[in-house]
Amino acid sequence: MDLKITNVTLPDRKGNWHVAIANGYIREVSVEPIFTKTDQTLDAQGKLLIPGLVDPHIHLDKALLLERYPAVEGTFSEAMQKTLQAKQEYTLSDIQSRASKIIEKAIAFGTTSMRTHVEVDPILQLKSFEALLPLKEKYAWGITLQLAVFAQEGITNQPGTIDLLRQAMAMGGDAIGSAPYIDPDPAANIRLVFDIAQEFDCDVDFHLDFLDDDSPLLLPIVIESTLKHNWHNRVCLGHMTKLAGLTTAALTAFIPQLKEAGIAILALPATDLYMMARNDTHNVRRGVAPIDRLAESGVKVGLATNNVQNLFTPFGDGDVLKICTLLAQVLQLGTTDSHRLCLEMATSKAAEAIGISDYGIAVGKVADLVLLDANSVSEAIAIAPIGRITIKRGSIVAQSKSSLNLKGNIKS
Repeated sequence: MDLKITNVTLPDRKGNWHVAIANGYIREVSVEPIFTKTDQTLDAQGKLLIPGLVDPHIHLDKALLLERYPAVEGTFSEAMQKTLQAKQEYTLSDIQSRASKIIEKAIAFGTTSMRTHVEVDPILQLKSFEALLPLKEKYAWGITLQLAVFAQEGITNQPGTIDLLRQAMAMGGDAIGSAPYIDPDPAANIRLVFDIAQEFDCDVDFHLDFLDDDSPLLLPIVIESTLKHNWHNRVCLGHMTKLAGLTTAALTAFIPQLKEAGIAILALPATDLYMMARNDTHNVRRGVAPIDRLAESGVKVGLATNNVQNLFTPFGDGDVLKICTLLAQVLQLGTTDSHRLCLEMATSKAAEAIGISDYGIAVGKVADLVLLDANSVSEAIAIAPIGRITIKRGSIVAQSKSSLNLKGNIKS
């Protein structure tokens, strides 16, 4: 079905614009009215049209566990311990049920692409992967789902994990990753992940430099491995909270290397704010990677949800736009330009971080879009509006109503 969206505000352009979509792709973007006949016309009445939201780092298999396993201490070690206990009780239907709830909410919020980490270890075996793999096809009508095969509990300390990771990749994994700081031999952990990436020609996605202890940064090892394996523009790093504690000079020293390697850095503020700096008694650190400064220097960046209502993050509903609002507050992004940057971190920059091409509001790009009940980027960041229309490959797949009934503006 072809679609025409008239009278839209675009994030980076002045005035009202018109967008024509055919066969799932954007065919025309014009400040002048488009007279091409389409099956459906949507009058946006000046509301903001943005590329589809992208959540580049989430854990669907660990979502919505909080009521089952509430926090007592609220610490990272408790979260690891109780989640390990929870995993022993997972069933395929349980994982699929919790994951489906988050996916359906995400589509309604306007997320059109998502990368979820899928835990593989001797306890779970391939259960999470077997549960989530069918959801790629089931929800393809509304979202593009990437599965990052993930070793949460370590590799060198977990006999059999390497073989399980390879099995999951052979079954259809899209990326490979781990949390090297959990492993007693983080350098070997990183090396093994890159070996699998080369074997399956896939992207690498690490949880890295997350804990606020005195252990040395693992980033130099990942940069060296990326360059050694010629894995430029294929590595994504989530959390990176230790970057927030670096001096300006120390942070700046990494920038040329990050740019050369094409490594993307993702901030996960909902989790990082909650977990970091728990032993600080005053001048408590925020612990969120300074991705605004990295972006200004040309480093690939993005933001993401990470966890939803579990021991690692007892909050959230899967709305990436709310994470934009949180990040803007934490990093003090108050200007119009910084609001645009923040939105890009949840759309175009997030897409680039996980290797999504054909993305954006331009002729020839896939028509993954969201119409927001807001008149500007700043308003969208400020209020994360309820009213949204999600468009996946040119088809309207979800609509959330607010005071403005956008549905009333659709004409067939």
